[in-house]
Amino acid sequence: MVCKAFWRKYENLIGTGLLLLVLLVFTSVRYDYYFDLNDDVLMKDILAGVYTGEPESRNIQMIWPVSAFLSLLYRMGRGLPWYGIFLCLCHFGSIALIVHRSLCLCRRIPGKALLLAGEGVLLGGLLLPHLVSVQYTVTSALLVSAAAFLFMTTDAAEPGDFIRKNVITVFLAVLAYLVRPWMLLLLLPLICAAGLIRWSGEEKIFARENWTKYLAVIGAVLAGIGLGQLCHQIAYGSAEWKTFLEYFNNRTELYDFQTLPEYEKHRDFYEREGLKQSEWELLDNYNFGLDPAIDEKLLGAVAEYAAANRSERKPFMQKLRESLGQYYRRMIYPPWRNESDFPWSWLVIFSYLAALVTAVPAQGKRPALSFFQAALRLLFLLMVRTVLWIWLIYRDRVPVRISHSMYLMELGILLGLVLVQCARLWRGAADRRRLLPAGIGIVYALAGFLILPRAIEAADTDVAAKAAANIRYERLYSCLGSGQRRENFYFIDVYSSVAYTEKLFVNVDNSLDNYDIMGGWACKSPLWHKKLGVFGITDVQEALAERDDVFYVQEAGADAGWLQRYYRECGSEVQIHLTEMVEDEFEIYRISRK
Repeated sequence: MVCKAFWRKYENLIGTGLLLLVLLVFTSVRYDYYFDLNDDVLMKDILAGVYTGEPESRNIQMIWPVSAFLSLLYRMGRGLPWYGIFLCLCHFGSIALIVHRSLCLCRRIPGKALLLAGEGVLLGGLLLPHLVSVQYTVTSALLVSAAAFLFMTTDAAEPGDFIRKNVITVFLAVLAYLVRPWMLLLLLPLICAAGLIRWSGEEKIFARENWTKYLAVIGAVLAGIGLGQLCHQIAYGSAEWKTFLEYFNNRTELYDFQTLPEYEKHRDFYEREGLKQSEWELLDNYNFGLDPAIDEKLLGAVAEYAAANRSERKPFMQKLRESLGQYYRRMIYPPWRNESDFPWSWLVIFSYLAALVTAVPAQGKRPALSFFQAALRLLFLLMVRTVLWIWLIYRDRVPVRISHSMYLMELGILLGLVLVQCARLWRGAADRRRLLPAGIGIVYALAGFLILPRAIEAADTDVAAKAAANIRYERLYSCLGSGQRRENFYFIDVYSSVAYTEKLFVNVDNSLDNYDIMGGWACKSPLWHKKLGVFGITDVQEALAERDDVFYVQEAGADAGWLQRYYRECGSEVQIHLTEMVEDEFEIYRISRK
């Protein structure tokens, strides 16, 4: 009796724990966890003290409170992989909250077992590559998707109870903003749509208690975001940081959303801005840290000109039609066709249908009215997501980390809606009517079983590719940090370093690095100047040409002639001496004036 009572009391927690254990064991035994991109590696390096020699509270990409918290953890335990631990906690914690809430909506043990199995394979099939190769953009999206799911499935009528049950929802949404503000702002229209859909399902929409419930939750999210942003503004309030942030935003606009115009075709513009062709080459190969004249104003002017030139090259209506066509292909095309977003897109389409058909009988007495109301809500959500997708496609900014994040958020809303309606239908219908929610559950489970092998294959391929690519970089960085070379400083060509990433929990070394790339998103920041200052470098151009302990590194066989052309246009001739080869894969050069 004691065991039975214990089980009944904690069965949802036990089920959630078992599913998480299976995911953790599978991913940990089969794979090494990797940062998906070198962006996360640099963020970790800044927080851990690898970049400047001490843990920094400002890692540029995150809102200050969360980066300050992670920096504090590194100060307390410098040798631990806190950033990787944090990202994994966010991932698996979000999954745990979703699974536990799902189990709370199911009353019988056989149903809970089937739900666990179905959710396990479905979540594994969708998220496995992102659980193994982590990226903070997807982390933010998973947090806010879990928040949307919890919000849509909150079972509480009284304002106080509703607000209390959504404390975690508010926390997840605010944390998502702190981790990746741009992602949360992108998903904000979908968050608002979820709120309106949930609110419109109340029997008395404009009753005072409903205003209290929903505005309190919305207000708490906005207050948390506002407080975080205020702290961020204060932390980045110095003149140096303000100048850099303008530089950072202009650099992001140019490289992420525009295309750098060719020099010869647009020579008049560049000469008017005072940009020489050799300096343009620095923008083209990302090594703009070499030139102090490439500042926030110049990058802003180039980005603005690139945007205007792009608009002239392709009229708005033509670009819009192309975006609509791509949007259709991404959603409808089967997996063997190019541009298909299968299985995400097909799961979203099925979820819309499931939300529609389960809404009608779940509402009870007036099926026609129920159908009309459900159709309006879903149409509204569909319109919001369509506008967001068209905007992203129009801007040519839909990498996998963005597209999957969009689908995650939408599925969080739809699956929450479907699960609540299926649970209501199961409790209130005769046995024959229960076939509908059972059938929908079976479809989701079958979808999970079908896509899980594909996800495992994708994760296998990705991890193997990262491991193979990292071998050469590990040799290089080991070489640069060994023996007497440790006293030198090395500037690395940006394109020669982009394929490198790191494992989260293996070979953790948070000591100061004696190298940096010659460009990138941290270039020319106060942190960048601080790092160079540790090695006595105040001017990159002068240090490379004058000092015997400052070197340039690039991939073997790459053209280094752009360096000579740059110095020549700056008024001095230089010689480039190959001093060392690293495993026939990288070249280390010493630059000297003639």
